[in-house]
Amino acid sequence: MEQLAKTVKPFLEYDLLVEKLTSRGMILRDSLRAQRKLTQIGYYRLSGYWHPALKYKFIQPKEIIKYDEFQTGTTFDSIFDFYLFDKKIRLELLCAIERIEIYLRTIVAHELGRIHPQAHFDKKNFSRFSTSIEKDDRFSEFDLWHRKHQQLLEDSREDSIRSHIDNEKPIPIWVACEAWNFGTLSKLYSMLSGANQQMICDRLGIDKRQVLDNWLINLNGIRNRCAHHSRVCNRSNIRTIMTPKNGYFNLIALGSSESNKLYGLVVVIWFLLSKIGPSSDWINRMADLLDDKPEVIGLTFKSMGLPETGFPRKLFPKTIRTEPDIPVFADLIESANNQNLQILDMLREKKHDSEVDHELLKRTVESLLELAMKLEEL
Repeated sequence: MEQLAKTVKPFLEYDLLVEKLTSRGMILRDSLRAQRKLTQIGYYRLSGYWHPALKYKFIQPKEIIKYDEFQTGTTFDSIFDFYLFDKKIRLELLCAIERIEIYLRTIVAHELGRIHPQAHFDKKNFSRFSTSIEKDDRFSEFDLWHRKHQQLLEDSREDSIRSHIDNEKPIPIWVACEAWNFGTLSKLYSMLSGANQQMICDRLGIDKRQVLDNWLINLNGIRNRCAHHSRVCNRSNIRTIMTPKNGYFNLIALGSSESNKLYGLVVVIWFLLSKIGPSSDWINRMADLLDDKPEVIGLTFKSMGLPETGFPRKLFPKTIRTEPDIPVFADLIESANNQNLQILDMLREKKHDSEVDHELLKRTVESLLELAMKLEEL
């Protein structure tokens, strides 16, 4: 057995890991619960969530030193709330990216299929750079993509693909695309000729083909982070978001810091989702989720690319919270008061009567409880 590096960290059991957190200044309300969470999630997975809460010192404008000591007031409960918050964001992102992936895959396959059912085999549809073999390389990007593509087809269990393979029929692109993943789609688009890229962008209302390439890379990256349960809410994007020049993006006017964080991705995702399903309420859910972020040392709106006041709802009118309908609210109160009076009258009349209609009383109380729940929702 090879000798391990001298700097390798020693193995620690869960109780010792909890002691380690305590010794560094983290407040643990329930050490047994903390130990249980470490067994379920893992010390180093959670460490990404408490890392922003460590003490630090600036040594240069953009360079800091982190210490192995937590800032005052850091609690394990707040760190775990951060973890759950990030999980909710991942689920919302995956929900949106699923629709976008299928939508873009369908558009690409349809537009190229119009050229030829197997347009993805014709090098004329791709850039010269992607089809040429660079010095010291054995294969071009085009060749490597097709090798991966062929493997995806062979591994696929989609009935439509298996039917073509079993019957030795050529597979058209609109069938083959069912085997693609987001990375396959992103790479294919990046290799297309400029004319074919612009043809796809025109379908999406994007003025520059490089913008969609940038989006696909970022969406693929965030999808992979979500799929592997990695932290997403306060990390930098794979690449700084590029934006087209149109009314939506001109109004939002993303700066460099916003374009490099989660908020920039949310802006892009909503642009695409709005084209797929104009009635989608995804942006409402995301806005509410971001505004309700937990109070955690080191987790700020700014760290997610948002303004310090939270989600900028004025830029997204659909997310503006409205007050409940006053007439409806008043009607519910009046109805509740009337039923209250009915109960009081009944009890007053029969306070000396042993034959009180208990069934009627029960139904009335249940009705009042139902009204109370409606009022609470408002």
